[in-house]
Amino acid sequence: MGISTDFVPANQAWSEKLGLTFPLISDLSRTTLEAYGFLDSDPKSRLYRYSKRAYVIIDKTGTVRYRKVLDSPKDLVTDDELLAQLDKLPK
Repeated sequence: MGISTDFVPANQAWSEKLGLTFPLISDLSRTTLEAYGFLDSDPKSRLYRYSKRAYVIIDKTGTVRYRKVLDSPKDLVTDDELLAQLDKLPK
């Protein structure tokens, strides 16, 4: 699943435009992003609360097996890297 700070209608539009085959959910309150450490904020500003680009693989038991937070929203993790991490999951 994907998590975004956008409103539900915006996520639906993005999902349709990109042809996503997984759910894109809204974390408008940013509570999930903050809990996982994916929130970029400025203690001097209540308004500066942006999500970092992050990849997480969580197994069936809820254990985080892979976590990568990128410095720039333009950076991406390769499909090969993600697939290699998925192959490491217990069967």
